Amino acid sequence: MLLLAGLTNAVATGAYKWHLHAKAERLRADGVPVRATVTDRRDTVGRGGGTDTVQVWYDYEGVRHNERILCGSAGGCLRDPPEVMTLWVDPERPGEFVAANGNTDDSVFFLNSWGGIPFGLLVATAGGAFVFAALVPTGMFDRPTPAPPRRGPGRDRVRRTRSARRRGKGRS
Repeated sequence: MLLLAGLTNAVATGAYKWHLHAKAERLRADGVPVRATVTDRRDTVGRGGGTDTVQVWYDYEGVRHNERILCGSAGGCLRDPPEVMTLWVDPERPGEFVAANGNTDDSVFFLNSWGGIPFGLLVATAGGAFVFAALVPTGMFDRPTPAPPRRGPGRDRVRRTRSARRRGKGRS
């Protein structure tokens, strides 16, 4: 169970990061630039709450939208965010955007963390160790003890039969 859960977490995190990157690139190329107001910074780094987030408010075609996004990178905001930020909004789905700081509208999702990949691999390794320990019988990897060396004459040569020895005496 741990093996599958860990692998699923690692793969899902990588796939989600890939999805966000592709979405950001698409919106930078095809999105409509819009000015957004940045409010309500939540500084939760160091208090066990995750990373810094901000609330962005923007108007697109007369409709007001707001979303909470990451303030900066995964480490949080290095300085206070600007009061106004540029967003590139998807004209077909105005709720989707990429901000000037590189974060998208779904950047606060729990899979958006590079730490999920090594964590998932660590859990998968632990699960793999449990599976290995449960399925491998005890002693499977023990080497068999070697047979004791033979003692006596002729131990290193091929023994000939009695009739072969008789035939060999008369030919010399």
